[in-house]
Amino acid sequence: MPLHLLQIAKKLAHDAGKLALEYQENGFKTESKGGVDLVTEADKACEQLILKTIQENFPDHAILTEESGAIGDPKAEYKWIVDPIDGTVNFAHGLPFYCVSIAIIHKGLPIIGVVEAPALKEVFWAKKGHGAFKGNSPIQVSKNGDLKRALFSFGYPYEREDPVTPMTHKLVTSVLTESRGARRLGSAALEGAYIAAGRLDAFFHYKLKPWDIAAAKIILEEAGGMMTDVTGDLISPKNGRTLASNGILHSSLVEMIKKEGGDKVM
Repeated sequence: MPLHLLQIAKKLAHDAGKLALEYQENGFKTESKGGVDLVTEADKACEQLILKTIQENFPDHAILTEESGAIGDPKAEYKWIVDPIDGTVNFAHGLPFYCVSIAIIHKGLPIIGVVEAPALKEVFWAKKGHGAFKGNSPIQVSKNGDLKRALFSFGYPYEREDPVTPMTHKLVTSVLTESRGARRLGSAALEGAYIAAGRLDAFFHYKLKPWDIAAAKIILEEAGGMMTDVTGDLISPKNGRTLASNGILHSSLVEMIKKEGGDKVM
């Protein structure tokens, strides 16, 4: 695996994060993408910064981004999956829980993941087969196997009338009954990194996109955790129903979701 790809991904995440902070300090325009979903000038500028470097240095690589969609040959050997600002609503409101998320896929398999939270001055990253890190320090998932001591996070779809919204309510109620608590951070990529670092034990989300979870998935798995469909099956690119955990709790959480009917909702 080319080492320079990791170095470039980390630099791009850092540079885009620095640019996001500049927009936060100087102000930015915001547009609605429908419902409560937002896009800001910063999202677009950070994405263009990342795209420019990838396209100039790796013209044969494919790219998938939140704002620009699919770029390049879908059969390319390498694909970059980019979310320039995951947690845009948080960013727009001045909350620090947002991040730049960059993953690199080689022949269909994730090999590099970087999640940088610029306002929190933290970067999480992983390279396939080499473990996961926060900065220069190795990280691992929690060893907690007791639901009653577990701390969860969760997310809602942007479309409030979506049929998964009442199911999410139902699952949150179950989690609150069985666990130490639940948090809604508003950034799936950052939540995945937090599970990898042992700060959270698990999360569940419906309607996630590849750019929300691609980098977090490899970081989490390299830290010893799991990310699957809510049924426990491997995540399909077209299936945003996502369960992530420290691995020890995974089977119990799959059973809890099935008991509530969460596996039947798309």
